[in-house]
Amino acid sequence: MKNELAVIDIGSNSIRYVIFHPIDSGRYIEKINVKVVARLSAHIDGNGALDTVGIRLLCETLRRFYEIGVTHHVEETICVATAAIRNASNRQEIIHAVEQETPFTMRVLSDEQEAYYGYFAIINSTFLTDGYSVDIGGGSMEVTLIENREMVAYHSFPFGAVTLTRQFQSGETMTSGEQKKLTKFLREQFDEIPWLKNKKLPLIGVGGSARNFVRIHQSTLDYPLHGIHQYQVRSKELGKLIDELADKAPKHLLKVEGLSKDRVDIFLPALIAIHELAVHIEADQFVMSNYGLREGLVYEYDLHDQNQRRIENVREESLYQLESDYKVNRDRTNYLGTIAKSIYRQLITLDIIPERAADLRLLDSASRLLYCGQYINPDTRSNQTFYLLTNTDLKGMTHKDRLALALVSSYSSSKRMQQLLKPFKDWFTDKSIERFDLLGSILKLTDALDVTERRAVDSVELELTKDQKGIRIILDTGDHDYGFEVEKAEKQKKHLERVIDRSILLENKGGTLT
Repeated sequence: MKNELAVIDIGSNSIRYVIFHPIDSGRYIEKINVKVVARLSAHIDGNGALDTVGIRLLCETLRRFYEIGVTHHVEETICVATAAIRNASNRQEIIHAVEQETPFTMRVLSDEQEAYYGYFAIINSTFLTDGYSVDIGGGSMEVTLIENREMVAYHSFPFGAVTLTRQFQSGETMTSGEQKKLTKFLREQFDEIPWLKNKKLPLIGVGGSARNFVRIHQSTLDYPLHGIHQYQVRSKELGKLIDELADKAPKHLLKVEGLSKDRVDIFLPALIAIHELAVHIEADQFVMSNYGLREGLVYEYDLHDQNQRRIENVREESLYQLESDYKVNRDRTNYLGTIAKSIYRQLITLDIIPERAADLRLLDSASRLLYCGQYINPDTRSNQTFYLLTNTDLKGMTHKDRLALALVSSYSSSKRMQQLLKPFKDWFTDKSIERFDLLGSILKLTDALDVTERRAVDSVELELTKDQKGIRIILDTGDHDYGFEVEKAEKQKKHLERVIDRSILLENKGGTLT
């Protein structure tokens, strides 16, 4: 049995302590997340050394974290440090102080290792296969190039949110002149890296500054879906937010919903850096990864135990985890999926619906989580299913894909689906909604055909009626008593009849129904 695992991330701006809890599916989920805004980079003296105040603050913080770990029975802690410690001229002194004054051994990551763990979190938790990632901390900015889920290049720029603020902002707010100087500096820095050109890939944001940007953007839209992981937005929105915040004093920035109080004074320079990178690489899209260095460390730890190099299919892994978390009966959902996909394919063969590979994929995923909300309350399983899936970070899926899965997996009727879609105005075309209606009605009928959960129906065969206006669904039930299934299906077939605009006749392979 796995035990609680903790990660300490000693950054230039903050020191964070996260406890990860092992779950039934075999992976880890975040349980406790606390941080201290230590601003270690502000304690670097003229000789490039972390001063005694900074060292004392670091050690005191680690001792506080240890007490939390004792309470939660943490048996292993991964303690890493990044730019502030890595670049300090007295790095060995700091490492020694941590070993002598705290229960931890601190590992100082190289710039390549820091970039790698951010990359590793992205490929194991998102739908992305290609892109540039950016993680701007307090004292450094890591940029990686990802192609076909491999990190093919990286660079660590020796500046971050704290250092850029100190270098280019003299007062409470950044003047237009200071902003121009910062922009010029950033462009010169990016120009020196040859692989930051001619790719036109999405920019993947990691870390606190990117997270704050997304939360601010979502708040302006009153975004109706839970979560920031895998959130997609046009890169030009970065520039728009810079224009809105450029002349705001700290007291006004404190009122900006989504902006952390501890980032008010360093957020704008960080946002400008991210925006200038997006412009430089000609990224049309910005995608948020809420999984970064800490999660990358956990993935490495976890996958090493299982002799895996990486998660090969992120979407599949995420579905598997949800099946485990919500105690899904996999034998039954596999059976339902087989029947539902058979009905779908035969409707295509009969030229009643067009073939779409994406629909078959959605139908397969939705059948696996069909009415999974019964785990909470069987009487409200449809509503509970929609709530669970729209409030879960489904890795390997866009937000629109997650909503589509929630709509089909929770399907009860077309009217109810339209009600659920009201907060998501303009997310889907009418044709897409018709497809969800079709897939949901197929699953609802399939679920009815197994109302007693005995697999009374071995298979189904679809034929057109003689007048070509209806469909005969011929059930192969063998020697099973299928009366309850047919009774339920007769009540539920109306949903599919409406979508395909044809009547449905349920028949037994032997020619009679009982």
